[in-house]
Parts: sequence; structure tokens; C-alpha cells
Amino acid sequence: MRIVDFKDTSGAVREKVWRLYEESFPAHERRSLTAQEQAFADCRARSKVMLDDEGEVMALVFYWLYAGMVYVEFLAVNPAMRGRNIGSGVVERLLELYPGKLVILEIEPPQEEMAVRRLHFYERLGFVRNPYNYIHPSYRKGTDACPHELVLMSHGRLATEKEFSGFTEFMREVIWEYAD
Repeated sequence: MRIVDFKDTSGAVREKVWRLYEESFPAHERRSLTAQEQAFADCRARSKVMLDDEGEVMALVFYWLYAGMVYVEFLAVNPAMRGRNIGSGVVERLLELYPGKLVILEIEPPQEEMAVRRLHFYERLGFVRNPYNYIHPSYRKGTDACPHELVLMSHGRLATEKEFSGFTEFMREVIWEYAD
């Protein structure tokens, strides 16, 4: 397995990574390629793409570093490669890279089967549901906007109210600035 930065991909690999991203998240939960590239220009943004020995895209993770925290914005595993512990390996690697930092991510409310499975996946990895009401604005602006409720999860412990407040402020001031 090889790990590369999204910014360092090109050609067919870049297209496969972007296709996985677009197929893994609904339009209101993702950016356009142009907006994502602008986000990656921010020094706090990070990306990792996992490739197998043949150069096939196994997984992607886009995340942010801020105020002693790691915000996992997007994590997707190639559907043809699910069930091989790739996603858990990505999360475990992030936890190893950033010891002592609070790792935060969002999931949709566990109302449908896939959402329930996703919740259990993260719980098995040591994430806990936070009790805060959280509305994530759309990554689209104008008439295409679609704010939606998400569940905030953090690794190992609940986020404090101060951490949650800092997270929502970071989202408002930084993350949502890269919406289309």
C-alpha cells in the first residue's frame, strides 16, 4: 500500500479519487473540485489517498488540524474493497499520527441501515456520540443549499462544551468558507 496526498495525484488516479469522493457523499455534503482544491490550499487542510500495489484507490481521507483537534471531514473506502479493514486502518493511522489530539467527525443521524452501520463502525473504533444538537450547513450556496442535522462523534471521550463551541466556530469561520 502507498499513501499519497491528493494534491500529488494526477491523471487517472486523480480522477478515480474524485469519483470515489463524489460517489461516497451526496452533493450537499461535498464540495466541487475547484472548492476542494481551494480548501487544500489552506495550511490546516490535509488529505491522504491510499493506493494498492496496482495503483487502485483504496480509500481517501480529507481532514483538518486546528486548536489541538483533528476534524475528519471526509472518509471513504472504495466499495469494491470494503470489509478488508481499510477504513479502520485509516482511522487508526490518523490516531497514531496525532496522539493527544481530540479527533472529531460527523455522521448522519442513525435512522437508516447504512447510517446505523456507520455509527457502530466508529463506536468499535472508540468514538462516542456527543450530546450536542448540530446542524451542518450545505457545501452548496443559494438555492442548492441544504443544511442538515449530523451527529458529532469524538474519539475516546465526549467533547467539552468549550471544544464543541470551538469546533462550530472553526466550521463557520474556516470550513464553510470553501462552499460553492
